[in-house]
Amino acid sequence: MLLFRLLLTPLLLFVFVTTATANPNLTDDSEPIRSVDSEPIRSADSEPLPAFDSELIVLHDVNLLTMEDEQIREGYSVIIQDGVIQWAGPSTEADIPDDARIIRGEYYVMPGLSEMHAHIPSANQGEEAMRNTLALYLSYGLTTIRGMLGQPAHLELRSQAETGAIVSPRIITSGPSFSGNSVTDPEAARERVREQVEAGYDLLKFHPGLSLEVFEATVDEANRLGMEFSGHISLDVGLERSLAAGKGSIDHLDRYMEFLAGDDADRDDPPIIFFGYDLVPYADEARIAEAARRTADAGVWNVPTNTLLDNIFNPANSVEEMVEWPGMEFVPSNAREGWSNYVNQLRNSDAYDPEQAKRFLELRAKLTLALHEEGAGLMLGADAPQVFNPPGFSTHRELKLLVDAGLSPFDALKAGTVNVGKYLGEEDRTGKVAEGYRADLILLSVNPLENIPFHAEIEGVISAGDYLDRAAIDEILNRVRAAVD
Repeated sequence: MLLFRLLLTPLLLFVFVTTATANPNLTDDSEPIRSVDSEPIRSADSEPLPAFDSELIVLHDVNLLTMEDEQIREGYSVIIQDGVIQWAGPSTEADIPDDARIIRGEYYVMPGLSEMHAHIPSANQGEEAMRNTLALYLSYGLTTIRGMLGQPAHLELRSQAETGAIVSPRIITSGPSFSGNSVTDPEAARERVREQVEAGYDLLKFHPGLSLEVFEATVDEANRLGMEFSGHISLDVGLERSLAAGKGSIDHLDRYMEFLAGDDADRDDPPIIFFGYDLVPYADEARIAEAARRTADAGVWNVPTNTLLDNIFNPANSVEEMVEWPGMEFVPSNAREGWSNYVNQLRNSDAYDPEQAKRFLELRAKLTLALHEEGAGLMLGADAPQVFNPPGFSTHRELKLLVDAGLSPFDALKAGTVNVGKYLGEEDRTGKVAEGYRADLILLSVNPLENIPFHAEIEGVISAGDYLDRAAIDEILNRVRAAVD
């Protein structure tokens, strides 16, 4: 197995700085909250970080959460070779090879988490920016990410991650997005689908602004070629048509508020970050159960990204508090200032009302729980890096918001492990600790079922059999921290 090469010099960290926009029709290389390039962040030249390389690793006499059930199995061992779990069982029954590296301690071991609405910097930010953002994700135990605004450079990163040539989670990536600006003609939309399939992207990313005619052409071509499509829902399309089209995932709970508001949702599209906030006075909570049932019947997944909306709308989260959150020490001052100004401006606008904001977040939490209880799949995703959502920490915060919505800790963890395996069609090899599964694991000093979020308790990360111990993780984070202005 290839050695992790921690190429962090010079060090660059990509972040999003937000500006408000009233135009819901985004360009093909824009995200809902637009980004502004920040100044490069550089560290002093230094030697590459040390990393252990071994084809044979044994986690010996640990506490194991396999995700088969909620039981913590004490005194278990896990044997890893060639990036795959070869055996897991009671330590007393382990046949440990003489040449294995043995890792032992008072660890709780669980599958690595997935961030299913992630962003990777664009190539114009530089190779180091892309690589170091990926290293941040992995440092927080995110062993799989789904990049939701891809480009050709991300395909190369995907290949490098697969071979262990860079410090990175496993990468699943969309191509450049389909939006009201990037595709306006049905035949052009079909051609764009064919181009992205040929290029090798894993899925199509939808942004708002698609006409119904263009949407139908796009999904018809995607379904014909077996290509998944996920992301936002355009106003002209709506929730019900998206469900009927067989969408892979709906992200941000987009257009559910329109469904709850019914006929009262007939208005021009507001700024994209609102996600139906303006419809709170018209939302019929009784329709949540129907929305959840229809979603489950359609077999469509959801990635709620509740933390993003909580950061922006929740009056209990002051800007002064969010600036001091864990993970923000890795964000440069111009990004912190940009995020702060954005939230302050929105909350000081005539459109913002604290009580309406709290009701909006309450409805989103109830939607999240109803989708789970109805059996409509949920997946973990925070939309990082966005407003006060630094890579890594924000995904752990999303876990906590799932629990706050009413999911058990075990079910919240399933959203980032077992459910991802199901979504990927890899239920027999992704998201659990069992023989034949990918060796993507987190080593913790605490029981994850009792300590959500546990971002500060990570003692090691194993990605496809490559091991980063706490010292290596700290070295990555220290270099990022030292480089931030």
